[in-house]
Amino acid sequence: MNASWTPVLAGVVTTLMLGACAVPATIPATTQPALSAMAQPYADDMRNAGINTVQVLPNTPRVRVATRVGEIYFRYPAGLPPTAFVVYVDPQSVEVDSDSYNAGNGGQYEAAIKAVLPASINRARENNRWVTEHQNSGGGGGR
Repeated sequence: MNASWTPVLAGVVTTLMLGACAVPATIPATTQPALSAMAQPYADDMRNAGINTVQVLPNTPRVRVATRVGEIYFRYPAGLPPTAFVVYVDPQSVEVDSDSYNAGNGGQYEAAIKAVLPASINRARENNRWVTEHQNSGGGGGR
């Protein structure tokens, strides 16, 4: 290959690779008081588990849970219709944002919240236990 083609080829490959990357999902930004009310019964357990946010984003098969000790990911429950929402857990409140929630799809959002939030709490607690056990084990690596 001619050396003058190397920069052109590198540019084409880079462009193709960037084009192949998935576009990140948009974070929902519309506060939904009805969803916030649905999430309220889980607020204390989420706080006690150290959960800061729970994200269910469109077109992603995973739920992202941000906690004080890191992030946890798990599959969105099989059999549930797709939803998109973010739960923000504050010391005094819980807020749920969703750009796709409406009165017509409220049932599927209620089912998702009732499945996703308890699973998030359980996984956060399991992760907290794992972190505590491994912090207290002294590491032991490299000896």
